[in-house]
Amino acid sequence: MFLAFLAVAATPADWRLTAELTDFAETGRYAEAVEFCRRLDAASPKAKMITYGRSPEGRAMVALLINNDGKFDPASMRDAKKPLLFVQNGIHSGEIEGKDASLMLARDLLVSGKSPKLLARANWMIVPIFSVDAHERFSPFNRINQNGPFEMGWRATAQNLNLNRDWMKADAPEMRAELDLVHQFQPDFLFDNHTTDGSDHQYLLTLGVPWGAAMPTATAAWSRRMYDSVTDRCNAAGIKTAPYFELSDRSNPAAPISIEDFSPRYSHGYAALINRPSVLVETHVLKPYGDRVRATYRLMTEVASECITDVSRLKTLNREADIAGAATKEGAAITLTSETTAQADPFTFYGYQWDPLPSAVTGAKVAHWDRTRPITVPTTIRQTFKPGLTVTAPAAYVIPAAWSDAITTLRRHGVESFSTRADWTGDVASWSFSQVKFPSSPFETRFSPSYRAEAVTESRLIPAGSLVVPIGQPLARLVAHLCEPSAPDSLMKWGFFNAVFEQKEYGEDYATEPVAQRMLASDHKLRTEFAEALKDPKFAGDPGARLRFFFQRSPYWDMRLNKCPIVKLTTQQLKAIRSL
Repeated sequence: MFLAFLAVAATPADWRLTAELTDFAETGRYAEAVEFCRRLDAASPKAKMITYGRSPEGRAMVALLINNDGKFDPASMRDAKKPLLFVQNGIHSGEIEGKDASLMLARDLLVSGKSPKLLARANWMIVPIFSVDAHERFSPFNRINQNGPFEMGWRATAQNLNLNRDWMKADAPEMRAELDLVHQFQPDFLFDNHTTDGSDHQYLLTLGVPWGAAMPTATAAWSRRMYDSVTDRCNAAGIKTAPYFELSDRSNPAAPISIEDFSPRYSHGYAALINRPSVLVETHVLKPYGDRVRATYRLMTEVASECITDVSRLKTLNREADIAGAATKEGAAITLTSETTAQADPFTFYGYQWDPLPSAVTGAKVAHWDRTRPITVPTTIRQTFKPGLTVTAPAAYVIPAAWSDAITTLRRHGVESFSTRADWTGDVASWSFSQVKFPSSPFETRFSPSYRAEAVTESRLIPAGSLVVPIGQPLARLVAHLCEPSAPDSLMKWGFFNAVFEQKEYGEDYATEPVAQRMLASDHKLRTEFAEALKDPKFAGDPGARLRFFFQRSPYWDMRLNKCPIVKLTTQQLKAIRSL
């Protein structure tokens, strides 16, 4: 029997959703969500539905704004005394309980009069469905292991893009609209509602709350305390809740557990990079849909209550993190990734007995857990972090004017920047790449290279119209993550500059031979280097390699090949470029 906290309060019949009318056997279509928001807008002066973008298939992307004072401009929604809570649903539209939960919550605040504190003391931005085209790819066969609803949407967009890998590269029109919305309103806290796959266990909720070393330290500490408080209350209410974990061995529940600090291609990783706390809500895929909807509802109210109760501290931390970013100077250390430490904390795992079944199809055994045999197993969890990739801040980064796609993408992230007014040449820091490899197939439409990046300093021309991005701004860490080629979701890693790995000019043997002869005759150091290279039999026996040795060291070599177009400026260079 499910616990009493999940009982649905009395709701006017004409305000019930498809999910409620079918006892959570089904969920409504896109049109229901849009019409529901429109009706709430019409029914209450405290709600406003906005359209903030259009999908590739032409569907309106809508958000419901809720403000007890009836003021919906970004400045009013960012009221200094109230937290602005952003609720995102349907980034994977098969995982859709957040849509029903947040629409029920909006109705209960605006129509039923439930939880008046959540209406009076918080402002809300609710995106009922982010991936709207995917939502309408409706089928009972979209999620093979999901326990309801009967039909649901698809994981990827109409362009087959996974929006929860798109936050940094922003390829999808839906993501570009979402970034505009987030940076325009600058919410204080972000929810991203999902359904998790994986092993079977007793937990109805697992929560990904960033508190790694790559986010502001005080914000990370606040997030950890918030998580502990909310988890305690959910567990006390009968909702088994745990961190969003990975089992090291699903057949051995006593094996150590770990959590991950997600990169900014993901919603909650991106939130951390823009100095905001967030929660990834993952209800368990094998639990009944109604239980998942109500648990998401309860989780949102618990987190909202925490944000309201501690609003002064939350607002202060967000403001201080932005101020700290703006104060970033050349030479500052910026941590871009986190790694789990070796510390293992005690953890009680609530699972089911591992009971794999023999398979007549595979001839092996298939994962199975016996739900009639719940188990409680003491184990450990790794959930503390240390700095991973840490870089030294320049005064600014520059993207040359020719790389317009990278410039457009960087601007979409709401960062402060300016364009150069005239050409400028100077000795600048950048990177050279070696050991470059490409995958055999695309990931999210892109061929993302791997490489070894080495620092170089050389003379570069910065053409007029190039984009200069100073590091001293609230989003300093976002800027560094986009521009530093070693960062996991940098513009370089996502393939915005793949053309730099292509050699366009070559030296034919008849033309290179006399050049090589002159180089040998005039450069003693080069003769010594060549003699050393000839000690390698493979090199010595390859005429083409021997000629390339000289071509690569000649003035004919393409000095831009395998070089990062992005450069770093010193404080003096930034001043010089500003004065042009």
